[in-house]
Amino acid sequence: MRQFKDVSSFQQFMRERVLPALPAAVHRGVQDGADRIKVETQAQIGHYLDGPESGLPTTPLADSTIDDRIRKGFTPDDPGLRTGDMRDSYGTRVSEPSLRVHASIGSDDIKAVVFEMGRLEQANYQPPRPELAVAAHQNEDRVAQGVGKVVVRVLKGRPLPNAVADEAE
Repeated sequence: MRQFKDVSSFQQFMRERVLPALPAAVHRGVQDGADRIKVETQAQIGHYLDGPESGLPTTPLADSTIDDRIRKGFTPDDPGLRTGDMRDSYGTRVSEPSLRVHASIGSDDIKAVVFEMGRLEQANYQPPRPELAVAAHQNEDRVAQGVGKVVVRVLKGRPLPNAVADEAE
């Protein structure tokens, strides 16, 4: 534990070492968390999800969808996974380092949006498959802990780790 000889040395430490490093620490924790959610979302595509989250368990593929997949040369029962293009379209965007950092995780592919939210048109119904929402919900605590770990490192006067936040120390 770091010891200070007086209040002014503590204030100097906070001013010179901690405050300048906090924005990068928050950014690092949020970036690591966003990457974790993206990777988890991508890993779930092609699998049925089960759990307590809203929209689960996911609905089995319709027989007509299975037949279409087979006819086109794809595996019969891997929801959302055909060529892998939709899965690979997921990405993250994280705002600049500051004490308040925002992250967006998702896809610009309209198929991913329809896959996540579903389609209610009667002639072209598709049930929602909330891959991104489930990955975010399941990783919420890990992301918060990861941000906390890098912030604590900075408060201790230690540099940011080279590894992602939750793997370091």
